[in-house]
Amino acid sequence: MRFEEWLRAINFSPRTRLGYVRAVKLFFDWLAENTAVSLVAEITPQHVQQYQIRLYNYERCEEGKEPRRLAVGTQMIQLAAIRKFFGWLLAEQQIAFNPAASLQMPRLPRRLPSGVLTPPEAKRLVESTPTKKPLDIRDRAILEVMYATAIRRAELISLTIYDVDLQASTLRIEHGKGDQTRIVPLTETAKTALRLYIEEARGLYAKQPGQVHLFVSSRSGGNLDDGDIVRIVAKTAKRANIKQHVTPHTLRHTCATHLLKGKADIRQIQRLLGHRRLSSTEIYTRVELSDLAEVIARCHPREKTIR
Repeated sequence: MRFEEWLRAINFSPRTRLGYVRAVKLFFDWLAENTAVSLVAEITPQHVQQYQIRLYNYERCEEGKEPRRLAVGTQMIQLAAIRKFFGWLLAEQQIAFNPAASLQMPRLPRRLPSGVLTPPEAKRLVESTPTKKPLDIRDRAILEVMYATAIRRAELISLTIYDVDLQASTLRIEHGKGDQTRIVPLTETAKTALRLYIEEARGLYAKQPGQVHLFVSSRSGGNLDDGDIVRIVAKTAKRANIKQHVTPHTLRHTCATHLLKGKADIRQIQRLLGHRRLSSTEIYTRVELSDLAEVIARCHPREKTIR
């Protein structure tokens, strides 16, 4: 599909390309079932608006569970794909006007990061993995890097041995959102864990010719996948006796929150997280505000007078 080729050319990630192509196909399936449209040029803004309403009202039904509407984020991805598709068609001069040009995207609710670990919990989570067996050495390095750098799961999987600079204590992250490259510092514990893994464990697993990925599977010697990282984090949380549900993203949120509470500048955190817009990072300031509200409620004289 030429649309997918164009997305690749402008450096959209494989996952985003797949999602966008799927979203466009679903839109055209809906058009075929619900309208008399037979040509792309016949699609109007009204069709796009009707489809947006359909996404809003759509309910997913699973056996034994209450019907659930699509999350706002899911709706946004579907609509963004359609808007991008018609923008591409217009640039290719395959249509005379863009029927999605006036599309109003739903507002995504700004939620506080959930499930942030306390500093003692984060320490216990990372240190609960011993460093005697090769597999544990690998997993400990993964956990140390995730908590130290707030790296995304997909970014972690994409790391290569060339992205690690132990001498400079840095990590290069090349495949972030929007294919943006950033270089982030490594903590001493993360650097120590990575050195141990590279020197004593990685070579036992990286048997495939030309394997350059940093973290590799102990079973196949190939690349780790999303499920592997989720299982490593969940297994470690259970070992550390942490009751809440812990995911790779929990470690990302935890790192950012702990840095903010340690008085790191919000723009420094933005750079570490790889956020293009400061507004994406500012949600963490609300965590700090909640702490401040608790202090005021406990300590301010005017609060104490009504108790």
